[in-house]
Amino acid sequence: MLRLSERRQVVLDHMVSLAQPLPEYEILLSIPGIAETTAISLIGELGDIRRFQSANQINAFIGIDLRHYESGNFLAKEHITKRGNPYARKILFKCIHNMASASHTNPCHIADFYEKRKRQSQTTSTKPHTIASIH
Repeated sequence: MLRLSERRQVVLDHMVSLAQPLPEYEILLSIPGIAETTAISLIGELGDIRRFQSANQINAFIGIDLRHYESGNFLAKEHITKRGNPYARKILFKCIHNMASASHTNPCHIADFYEKRKRQSQTTSTKPHTIASIH
């Protein structure tokens, strides 16, 4: 078990050394709630972020774009498509929770939005608020 932990740390250190020259690495680290491991995981899952022309394309790649269904007078509740990268979606999901828990020491507008949605909501589930905060 110890060898596995050491091996994991060697791989993470190598990933950090590869990511450090990238401009998006420093940008991600400047966001409260995102540390080295999260930043390199996001860079690894998203690849070159410059290939996306808009935030909507990133949302679709991750699978948090909204599915819209309408038929006649019926308008269904919108849900995320979940067609994209599930690992990137999970990483961002955890980032929002990290931001919310660190918001008392590192204020962040994303954490403020998340907390505001939670306070105004009737539901006890945090998933819709987290997904809305990721957008």
